Amino acid sequence: TVQTTDGFLRHAGRDFLVVLYTAFRSLKLYPVENAQVQKALDDLAQTTKHLLDVEKELELRLQGEFIFVNSTRLRLDLDNYASFSHILGVLHQCGVGAVRIDEGVERKQLQIFVSMLLSYAAREATPNKVFELGQKLSDSGVTHIGVEPPLETDEEAEDEERQKEAAKRTYARSVAVTKEVINSIRMGRTANVKKVKRAVQAIVDQVLNNEASLVGLTTLRDYDEYTFTHSVNVCIFSVALGRKLGLSKLQLYDLGIAALFHDVGKSRVPLEVLNKQGGLSDEEWRIMQAHPWLGVLTLFGLRGYGEIPYRGMIVAYEHHMKTDLTGYP
Repeated sequence: TVQTTDGFLRHAGRDFLVVLYTAFRSLKLYPVENAQVQKALDDLAQTTKHLLDVEKELELRLQGEFIFVNSTRLRLDLDNYASFSHILGVLHQCGVGAVRIDEGVERKQLQIFVSMLLSYAAREATPNKVFELGQKLSDSGVTHIGVEPPLETDEEAEDEERQKEAAKRTYARSVAVTKEVINSIRMGRTANVKKVKRAVQAIVDQVLNNEASLVGLTTLRDYDEYTFTHSVNVCIFSVALGRKLGLSKLQLYDLGIAALFHDVGKSRVPLEVLNKQGGLSDEEWRIMQAHPWLGVLTLFGLRGYGEIPYRGMIVAYEHHMKTDLTGYP
């Protein structure tokens, strides 16, 4: 139940903040080889694993002077005041509004993350600090931890222009990520599914917070980027429709992933066929009609990353079948 989940998150979330605070304090005072630091990192890894075993993903988000763990607000009391205020301070100094930790995170990645937060917190504040930190984490092999800038405040959220700008950033980033992943698959390189997941999370958050601004961008047409903008548009419409149907946030994520990848089979279609102006020959049409089952094979190959729901494969396979089954394949 929701109440049980909230209760678990409040308790486990407080435990997580305490061990994170202890790791901060230990690494600030002692070298990493020190037994106290090692114990703090062990406790952090164990507590993080406990949370992820239940929740699958951990999001620590700051909103004003409050801390939320997976959308559950943690209660501040005298016992945890020191850990709360210290962590708020470090994250604010780094320009971080949210931390996301995925399943599969290793102790070494947590160690690098804590060390980098301390290092960046001591630096002079710059507008791009959080993005530099995120890039540095990625460059250091920390693939299961991501950082994001703060959400807009209530006053800013009332500013329509800011909402439109936020929607444009989400849209542009989603198109860029889709293009990168599709081109990686086409070239036979490893696709960064984590980036796709984060793009879909941003779309879901944007639709939940301000649907009109994002949906409004789907009317834009970029024929040079049609394959990628089409996938992003389908994702946005699907998530918006799913919201109207009352789907949960997790269901919206799964729906968004399936929608964004529905045409992934086109990455296996030759570019001269995919981008041909005018009508296709019978042979070219046969090749184009293969993209649904090619999409299933592609997604099955990505399934090893644990990020693609099986329903996504069904969507890729059936999205041209039509309700009366007169479509293809």
